[in-house]
Amino acid sequence: MGERYAKQTILPEIGREGQVALGKARVLCVGAGGLGCAVLPYLAGAGVGKITIIDDDRVDASNLQRQVLFGESNLGELKAIAAARRLANLNPDIRIEARPERLDSGNAKVLFETHDLVIDGSDNFATKYLAGDASVKFGVPLVYGSATGLEAMVSLFLPGSGPCLRCLFPEPPTGWVPNCAEAGVLGPLVGAAGCVQAIEAIKLLAGRPGSGLESLCGRLWVMDGRDLAVRRMAIRRSPDCPVCSGSPANIELQGPGPRVREIGPGEIDRLKQPVLVDVREPREFVEGHIPGAINRPLSALQSGQARLPDAGTCVVYCASGNRSRQAIELAGSNPGVDLRNLRGGIVAWEGAGNVRVVPDSAERAV
Repeated sequence: MGERYAKQTILPEIGREGQVALGKARVLCVGAGGLGCAVLPYLAGAGVGKITIIDDDRVDASNLQRQVLFGESNLGELKAIAAARRLANLNPDIRIEARPERLDSGNAKVLFETHDLVIDGSDNFATKYLAGDASVKFGVPLVYGSATGLEAMVSLFLPGSGPCLRCLFPEPPTGWVPNCAEAGVLGPLVGAAGCVQAIEAIKLLAGRPGSGLESLCGRLWVMDGRDLAVRRMAIRRSPDCPVCSGSPANIELQGPGPRVREIGPGEIDRLKQPVLVDVREPREFVEGHIPGAINRPLSALQSGQARLPDAGTCVVYCASGNRSRQAIELAGSNPGVDLRNLRGGIVAWEGAGNVRVVPDSAERAV
């Protein structure tokens, strides 16, 4: 096995047998963002035989604070492809597949059934719950992870041997819940969560009986960056769980909708009389918005108290592009309106050298 894995195979918990198992393993990483960028190099370095990266996003400047696989030269590139290229340089002896697309109910079956383990590096609830449900349906272990603000969480879900994601969180939250791009996140904390995910994956894949290694199956690892307190909370399997308490064959997968059309900050001027719609909350809108924009908060769209325009060309934006994507997906298909999501949101728009307008009042807010 040579020098590359010497420091790993010398561990009695891994050994030559565990290294061979890692070399035969196939891992799917859902997302090449902050978590994925921490997990992926350690899996590649450990010698995982095949790694598939699925992510349809592109690298932007706001990613570089925590997504350490990328640099300035990668701005605008597809994350899956840029990450795969970096990992191939890190370990040319393994197979790496880049899939610049989203995990959805259509491709989940073939992706889960052709991999031995799945890493959740996603940044939205729809994808996390899709991965959690697919894990149970197809019997594939899932290493869950999340990090927002100064708190990170990791767990391992083993179908048939413990609880699933919906035993921990039965349903995704309703209304607007800020993600790391909107609530902020400490880069090293995301890295710490990703490293714990990598540890769990390697332990499971190396799989030496009698090694004494314990997994996070049935436990939630929680780290608070404020005081570095670490807790492990028990997760019990729910007898009423809508997913793992019944037959896997009856699980219906639901995930993100069709891909939303996007537009960059520098492309808005090319559109003919576009309507700019800010789907942030009124407080955020008042603090500053793109000139000429109207406010239709996502919370009001979800409750039915507001609607997006139903004619013409409409550029929808929020802080980072996530809430606006949700708003467009919520609106559904309408041949009378051309809905575009502003890639990177108002953060990217300002990064292109533009200045927000701060209104005297919230009179244009809903």
